[in-house]
Formats: sequence, C-alpha cells, structure tokens
Amino acid sequence: MQKISCPDCRKTFIWTDAMSFKGKCPTVDCEWTYDIHRELKKSVTQKEDEARQIIRCPQCHEPIDAKVTLCKHCGEVIIGSRSFKKKYLFIVVAVILVLLSLIYKFR
Repeated sequence: MQKISCPDCRKTFIWTDAMSFKGKCPTVDCEWTYDIHRELKKSVTQKEDEARQIIRCPQCHEPIDAKVTLCKHCGEVIIGSRSFKKKYLFIVVAVILVLLSLIYKFR
C-alpha cells in the first residue's frame, strides 16, 4: 500500500497491490496518471530528506534554506509547507495596509 498525492487535483488516494502499476487518478475529472515506481521513489527520497533534515520547496522540490523563504529555483514564496506567488503576497500585504489605514482613520 502506498499513499499517492495527485499534483493536479490535490487529492490523495491509497494504491493497493490489486491496482495496476500505472494508471489514472481516481478523481472523476482529473487526467493525471500515476506511476507507482516514481511515487515509491519520491516517498523514499522524502524519508531520506527527513532523516537528514533537508527542507524542500513544495512547488519545485528543490532544497531550500528555511521554512519561510523565497525559493531560488522557482521564485515562489515559501511559508511552512505552502507556496505562494510573489504577486499574491503583495496583494495580501496591500489589503492589510488598506484595512489598517481605515481602522486608524475612523478610530
């Protein structure tokens, strides 16, 4: 049994011995195909990284320096186990600043 996470629909499913080695994601509208050998290799690599305490980018899977950083390889902003594009972070900061200015103005 192997837990597989689909990168397209972000859902997980369990692969069992009765399933084929290569197949389609069980989600109805998802077209992603899995390869159990590739998924097992990813799982082993992840366990080795945890043992060596290597942190990887959730988007491009390259090693990064810290859990809160900017990935040098794909340019994503990494916060914990999530990744965001720079423009989304900018929009969130702008909205927070606007809200704070409105609170300060009407206080």
